[in-house]
Amino acid sequence: MIKYFPVNYRALGILLTVIFFYTAASVAQDTLRITDAAGVALPFANVLLYPEEISIGPADEEGRVILKDDFAPEQVFRISYLGYEDVLAMYRDLQFAGFVYAFDDTQITLAMPEVIGRRNETARDMPYQTEAIGRSVIAKAQSLTTADALADLSGVFVQKSQFGGGSPIVRGFEANRVLLVVDGVRMNNAIFRNGHLQNAISVDPLALDRLELIYGAGALAYGSDAIGGVVHFRTQQPDFHAGTQDAKWGVQGAMSVSSAAKAFSQGVRIEYSRRNFAALTLLSTSFTSDLRAGAQRPSEYPAFGLRNEYVSRIDGQDRILRNERPNEQIGTGYNQYNFLQKLRFRLKNELELNANLQYSTTSDIPRYDALTERRNDQLRWARWDYGPQARALASLQLSDRRATKIYDIATYLISHQFIQEDRIQRPFGDPQEENSLVDVHATNLQTDFTKALNELTFHYGFDLRYDQVKSETFLRNIETGDITTVGQNSRYPSAGSSLLSGGLYAEASQQLGANLQLRGGVRWSRQRLNARFGADDPVAWPEAYLAGISNTESAVTGTLGLIHDTGNHRLRTLFAQGFRAPNIDDFAKFRESNGFIQVPNPALQPERSNTLEAGYQYVSADNAFRAGATVYHTWLSDAIIRRDGTLPDGSRSFVSRGDTLFVQTNVNAERAKVYGFDVDASLKFITNWWIETAFHFVRGRRDQLAPDGNVLTLPQDHIPPPYGNTGVGWARGPWDLSFRLRYQFAKEVKDYAVGEISGNLADGYILDRSGTADNLELTPLASDGQFNYTGVYSWWTANLYAEYRLNDHFTFRIKGENLLDRHYRTFGSGVSAAGLDLGIGLSCQW
Repeated sequence: MIKYFPVNYRALGILLTVIFFYTAASVAQDTLRITDAAGVALPFANVLLYPEEISIGPADEEGRVILKDDFAPEQVFRISYLGYEDVLAMYRDLQFAGFVYAFDDTQITLAMPEVIGRRNETARDMPYQTEAIGRSVIAKAQSLTTADALADLSGVFVQKSQFGGGSPIVRGFEANRVLLVVDGVRMNNAIFRNGHLQNAISVDPLALDRLELIYGAGALAYGSDAIGGVVHFRTQQPDFHAGTQDAKWGVQGAMSVSSAAKAFSQGVRIEYSRRNFAALTLLSTSFTSDLRAGAQRPSEYPAFGLRNEYVSRIDGQDRILRNERPNEQIGTGYNQYNFLQKLRFRLKNELELNANLQYSTTSDIPRYDALTERRNDQLRWARWDYGPQARALASLQLSDRRATKIYDIATYLISHQFIQEDRIQRPFGDPQEENSLVDVHATNLQTDFTKALNELTFHYGFDLRYDQVKSETFLRNIETGDITTVGQNSRYPSAGSSLLSGGLYAEASQQLGANLQLRGGVRWSRQRLNARFGADDPVAWPEAYLAGISNTESAVTGTLGLIHDTGNHRLRTLFAQGFRAPNIDDFAKFRESNGFIQVPNPALQPERSNTLEAGYQYVSADNAFRAGATVYHTWLSDAIIRRDGTLPDGSRSFVSRGDTLFVQTNVNAERAKVYGFDVDASLKFITNWWIETAFHFVRGRRDQLAPDGNVLTLPQDHIPPPYGNTGVGWARGPWDLSFRLRYQFAKEVKDYAVGEISGNLADGYILDRSGTADNLELTPLASDGQFNYTGVYSWWTANLYAEYRLNDHFTFRIKGENLLDRHYRTFGSGVSAAGLDLGIGLSCQW
């Protein structure tokens, strides 16, 4: 049993940081950095000599312009950036300001461009629907995890199987059909499964600079897995120092506490910078106790989500105890620890090397939906934990902006990640504890090039990926300490498995006039899987499986988009293809689930998608009003689903620990379509007031084969009901206040996915909706006494946020979420959301 920190936090240690930096030599030139009022860099801002109008050069992606000449103090520069009024500034004034110029909010004239994705492209030049959430917005929300930030702040829907997790759903696609990226490096690896993935929390929310969303198929630049979209976590970068001092230090700290889970988070950020070298170190921790759910339930379901009893081991015996506070979800608390280290080296003018080190780990994380599972009318599990979930990343990125004949911008990125994913399970009353240990080593190399030729711009590149998976399982007797390994089936091939893939892409955009842009491209990808099983496995594998089985597949995808942009009106259309090549989890997993055992299928092929979408956005001339809408339709073919199968010896069942399990295998046997629309609008009105709203609607249908050979059109899984949010806010001086409503519609049982079909056309079909990723069995029971589930009910919450900037050093924040203490679960989730959650936060900087 995990011991959690008490509410008074007396057990919290002091966060100590010792940092050593080796500095680089300075050069005889000054660097002007151009930012907005919040200090966010403005890439590609232009600087010219005035009145000569001679260009000094556009700023790079960090808003930096090199001032190479020895200018007189009276020299005047014109500084311009799209969306701001042009300004004139003297050299001596810039020097006095440390060579930093920050545009003021009063100078805003147009909507600000956003830079999106691993290639740092301007969002308005992309034919995709995109969204970006900045650091200041994330800080105000005081989200405990990045998954919470996605759910609270973006158009992404998030499912939760436990408090310590969050699985993003983008346009009705989830898990391994959504690509997670951190600082340009793909997080998806060879064991990302197709159910619910809780890996998003391994990125520290305190380290985020931005959340970036690219909706729809992103296979062209990113390759496999980006069918629903791309979620890009961009962490903070240190800045080079352009002032008169040799070096500059900066220290920031942040802490927050909140009531629903007695959560306490803290972090410290230390930055060191010189003209050619910069470094950033960030450490953070978060501690939580069991999450308290809302107490105000719908009258139809007064007992739904109550944790009336739980399992505890007392005097060597598993006992079921009564929970005196049933709204407290015992088995949800966990702790997390994060580390980020960034190093930046300016090797030459326009040539930069970046080193990125990240590490995140947790305590054991209880899987709450499993801990509440019942069998024979009692709790099934005494323990069901994810072991410490660890992710370590090391990457080097070389950015070359020295134009050549074959590129204007070149980026080279190499990375290695280590992922540790363990599971610890023990049935109630059983002293044998099953430990499933999985380690993944993922190495990636990717390059991106950009070349502009008048009105024609080319993007091209290639990437290589190699993942290794090690998997082992053993039983540990918690009473005697004895460990048994013989005859235990590991989750993945016991003798090892690997994935090797590569791809090439080329993309071009052509200006067809002042307001019209055509953009399209093609990508070729190839992948090879290998898996080898062991002679000591509980299944008598044939010789081919012991020697090693393999799967090799290729895919070609393309995109074509058209953008018409007049400044106030923007219309875009897009056709995009996506694919997801099978990974080790699809190809060679051997695991028990819901009374079935899944076995390998060496003949799997990639899933493929075709998406048509159109979007329109209007922005008023004064940027006070904006509104947009996107409609889309995705056709999915060769989708990977589980079907009844056999072991290599022809057996249709397998006995494990006394349970008879029926054999299933993954096959390419499904066609589906997913369609929907998104609308959003925002308005700045009166003085210092704003209002914004967003609404998302998605539907999905798929073809499923009935036992009599007929094909039925049934609901697709992972499809959330309509959802959205509306907010109103006021900001003036040091105050920033906002009020936000979040809501989700109900989802009826008939709209839930079907797992199994029985019967026939003449007598009628029986549709079993249990056991799918939609988790119908985790919704309320009807009051008819027939043990029928009702589906998820609708809900809305009222949330209040306040920020007060005391001075340049201290900022206070207060939040009140779910102010009415309503009880609800988001669609597909196995844990109830937080009830009334009051929180306070403090950040400081020097």
